[in-house]
Amino acid sequence: MSNICLMLSSNVDACFVHQGSVILPLLFLIYINDITKASLFHATLFPDDINLHMSNSCFNVLQTIVNLELCKIDNWLRANQLSHYYNKTSFMLLNSQKHNPTSFKVIINNHSISPEDKLKYLGVLLDNKLSWKPHEQKVKTHHELVEF
Repeated sequence: MSNICLMLSSNVDACFVHQGSVILPLLFLIYINDITKASLFHATLFPDDINLHMSNSCFNVLQTIVNLELCKIDNWLRANQLSHYYNKTSFMLLNSQKHNPTSFKVIINNHSISPEDKLKYLGVLLDNKLSWKPHEQKVKTHHELVEF
């Protein structure tokens, strides 16, 4: 049985991290660096964004663990006086041919998080098969707009 992977992208209120600043994003990353120890997620950190990854061979087990671990992440953010933008949080299931992603329920602090077909990761738009097609289409559309 193959693993079902979850990618979750979330924005954190980093009100003291200003666009164009060099030192403040670095200080913020140092400040939130130990969030990776707060849960079982594999985390990728950016100045105002966190990407969380987890996989399991069982759909129901993954859903249970994800929701328990997200509660830990939310508690860590609150304890460190950071706000979590629930409306800017989304998730995508990878390798879930047998399961409907809409049946996977992700809830953070009583906020239901919607599944997405595409998710931006490091500026690249990926779909649930890790295909480049959404990103290629985005670049093509942007290029066509720039030409005119």
